[in-house]
This record gives sequence, C-alpha cells and structure tokens, in this order.
Amino acid sequence: MNAILPVFSCSDDFIVKPLARQPLWIVIMKKVIQLIAILCWCSVAAAHNHDKEKGFDIKITDLGSRIFELRTDRSGNVAVLIGEDGVFMVDTKMEHLVELIDDAQKKLSDNREVNLILNTHFHRDHVRGNAYFKRRGAVIMAHPNVRHYLENPKALKMLGRDAPSFTPEYYPTIDVTDDTSIKMNGQSIELYHTPNAHTNSDLFVVFKEANVIHGGDLVFNRRFPFIDIDNGGTVAGYIAGIKKIIEVANADTKIIAGHGPIATIVDLEASIRMLSETHKIIKAFIEKGLPLEAIKALNPLSRYAEKWGWAFISAERMVTTHYYDITGMLE
Repeated sequence: MNAILPVFSCSDDFIVKPLARQPLWIVIMKKVIQLIAILCWCSVAAAHNHDKEKGFDIKITDLGSRIFELRTDRSGNVAVLIGEDGVFMVDTKMEHLVELIDDAQKKLSDNREVNLILNTHFHRDHVRGNAYFKRRGAVIMAHPNVRHYLENPKALKMLGRDAPSFTPEYYPTIDVTDDTSIKMNGQSIELYHTPNAHTNSDLFVVFKEANVIHGGDLVFNRRFPFIDIDNGGTVAGYIAGIKKIIEVANADTKIIAGHGPIATIVDLEASIRMLSETHKIIKAFIEKGLPLEAIKALNPLSRYAEKWGWAFISAERMVTTHYYDITGMLE
C-alpha cells in the first residue's frame, strides 16, 4: 500500500599580570603556556574559517526540472528539488558543511527553508546535518534501519573506528520504504530499497519526470566503493543494488553519485565489472588458504588502483573489503 506523504507548503591583546611572591621562572613559564594556548586557539579558529570560507567550495550542477546537485567532494553528495511546494533535499552532509549547503540551496530557492529531507542511509556524512535542518522545521524521512542504527550504532571494524554517537535530534522523523511515494514540485518521486548493499538501510531516489536518480552510496562513481560489512553491507548486495538502479534508468538518466561525479549507466556497468572481477581474484586466493596479510602483500588489485583507487578506499582496502565479505574475518 502506497503512503503518499503530504506536501509541505583572537584577541590581539596579551597581558599577563605578574603574580606576587612567585619566582620569576614560574611567571615566565605561565606566560609561555598562556601564549601557546592563545596561538593554538587562533590556529583552530583560522582553520575553521578557512574550511568554511575557502576549503569547501560548493559545486552546483543544474540537472534540469529545478533539481540541483550540491557537491563538495568531502562527504556525500546532496540533491535539492525546488519549487512551489517547497524544498526537498536528499542527504544532509556533516555538521561543519551543513551551513554551506543550506546557504547554497537558499541562493537557489530564494531564501526558503528546507521542508522535506530523505537520508539515503545512516552513515555520518549523510545524516550529520539532520539536527540543523530539524531545528528549522524540516521533516526527515529514512528507511527504518537508519533510525535503528542511529539509536544503536555499531563500530566500523574494517575502518578501525569506534561506534559513533547520535542524539535524538539526528533521528529521522518518518520511516519510509519502497511503498512510499511523494508528489512534489511536479515530480513523482519513487524510493527503492536495496537490502544488504552498501549497508542494510539503503534507499535510492528516482525523480521520474526529470529522469534523475540520486543513488546514495550505491554509487561511488569511478572509485572503489566503501561497503559496510559491519552494518549489513555485502558485495553481492551492492552489485544487486547497482543493477536495480540500471533497471529503472536509461541511457539519458543523470545519476547523482553518493561520492564522485554525475554518473550514467555506462559508469554503473563499469563498477559492476570491477567489483565482480576483484571479488573473484580475492576469492581465488582465499580458496588457496592465504590469510589476509599474505594476500595484501601480493598487491593483487594493483592494476585496478590507478583507475579506481582514491584517498578513502585504496586497492589494499578493497582487498580487505572482499576478504571480510567472503570470510567474515579481518585477519
């Protein structure tokens, strides 16, 4: 049964007074410590300002039908649909980027607030802006497993990361699945869940009339993908998820990647081939009885590294992904 959602109409002064009856060396040391603290604070402030003003330029791509991609190349790509019915946003990035994203969409929407948001999955670079937008009245939708994870986060063992922490202000407002349909700004918006793919919570978004898709992290375009084995992701499910996008797309469809540039079905088909080939290579070494470190030492995915490797997922980390997926072990 379809659930049709409603439309939502450093200070430069440095003065230290000498302390009475204290040796001169103590006074000097305190001055030095205070000076170091101030310099460190100023450095942090300068770095923050640099990130905000210069280091994170928003790249805006007009995809037609008042749909725009907002991209920084530092976390998940955002989409916005703007029109008379309001502003619909897909994913919300990180806290230190959310104001920049909001500023960008307000320039496009004539200073309107975001009304409706969809989180494509639960990873922090796609949901950490939730609290900001909820305070401004946005309704946030996500697959039920997003809320489940944010309430009970797990460690990312493959990355060596502890479980993150989320407070209720980050939680979605509404749980949605494939059965949800949205009519907004002249678009029929369809949601597709692909189980056990990038995570166990993935949705991709189809703007039907515009022939635009936001693939979430089912699409790492021209890059090795991160597949979260610790949280329900699998290589087979990931490939199946990409195939599902291809099924509902065509040669003219513009596909917003979770990471990387705008994709086509040709890009998605290349990703499937790469994943299938690299999975087969690692499986063959496992069947010969080689442990993870021995396989990594052979650098078996070196010929894929130049085309697909990037800062987050190197060829070595892709080896680990396949090994973990096949064996359930990290050693």
